[in-house]
Amino acid sequence: MKSSTSEPIVPHTKHLRVFDAVCRLGSMAKAADELRRAQSAVQNSIQQLEDALGVKLFERTTRGMLPTSAGKVLSRRVEFAFAEMQTARTALKEIYEDSGLQPRNAPVFSLAVNERRLAVLVAFSEHKHMGAVANRMNISQPAVSMALRDMELSTGLALFDRSTSIVRLTSVGELLVAHLKRALTQLRLAAAEIAAMNGVMEGRITIGALPFGRPYILPTAIASLHKRHPQLCFTTVEGPFETLTHGLWCGDIDLVLGALRPVGQYADLVREDLFSDRMVIIARANHPLSLNSHLGADDLLNADWILPKRHTPTREVLKTAFGTLGMRQPHVAVESSDLSMIRGLLLNSDMITAASRHLFQPEINAGALVILPIDLPETDRPIGILRRTQDHSAPGAQLLIEEIRAMGLMPINPC
Repeated sequence: MKSSTSEPIVPHTKHLRVFDAVCRLGSMAKAADELRRAQSAVQNSIQQLEDALGVKLFERTTRGMLPTSAGKVLSRRVEFAFAEMQTARTALKEIYEDSGLQPRNAPVFSLAVNERRLAVLVAFSEHKHMGAVANRMNISQPAVSMALRDMELSTGLALFDRSTSIVRLTSVGELLVAHLKRALTQLRLAAAEIAAMNGVMEGRITIGALPFGRPYILPTAIASLHKRHPQLCFTTVEGPFETLTHGLWCGDIDLVLGALRPVGQYADLVREDLFSDRMVIIARANHPLSLNSHLGADDLLNADWILPKRHTPTREVLKTAFGTLGMRQPHVAVESSDLSMIRGLLLNSDMITAASRHLFQPEINAGALVILPIDLPETDRPIGILRRTQDHSAPGAQLLIEEIRAMGLMPINPC
């Protein structure tokens, strides 16, 4: 496997049907007959896959072509990828069932398309603009347009909306791309697993970072893992829970960390609670309220607060907590969820906030911020990991999850 600090390559997709046929039939000659190709073309496809992955995929024996350990890994992932594309085709059939229109048996449904063309479609779904795709992939805009049109014509489905000056994916196109991403993820997993078999832990781990997981747990876990495996690279993605969950489901993200909520339609994702985190009231060191030995709920009403915007989940939880304490809603001087802003205001004013201690753990440990001794009832939130099943996770992601689990078991400094 070639060493790289980028994410593992996707094997040549147009050769995967050939690889699968040789695995099933145990013979290049039989695969050539089934696919109606010359045996030399089959041999060339296998050779290109082996060159790309840097490993032998088959043992050539008198009994035929037997998959090596690496070949078995790739075969399993290819089966998953093909099954995903058949799921896409079935879903599209159901959408068009009443119209009489059916998706054609297009090459994309068996991934028998040049990976460059698949990359164009995926990039368009992310950038929403042909010019941006062309710049990213270093090709001409007409080449992008042609690749997208060819994909649409081959499926016989309306993948794009061209009714305005801006070309957009239709809901059908979005569905196809989501399943395509899941299929391509299987191929990246194959490359990562083969590298790991050869003692190389490499690739890119993408983490969906929700606020309560970012400031303390995630940096510590990443630093520990990177020290042991310096060829691993990491990307964090911030966004709403729903966006991160969809990214995890379709393969853009390897895991989500933070305050979890129900996953809704993504029943195949695995939720793993690490601990329950209760919100606390935080102020600067030597704040007048921190010096009050008889601090009560009424004292909080005279303070200026920093809280998230109204109607956000955290603000609604706090509204309930204040009511349980018998308080009116406090005066909110600043509405913000920007941690840098909140930290600066806390350290340089008499404003206070209610949040997870994890968000400000370094400042609390250093004594710059303190937790006021008033309990906030009914503010417990499960902090944990949302992930795909182990069968659908990269080796590097599994190691990071183990690091995060260890962090979740560590005692939290109550100061």
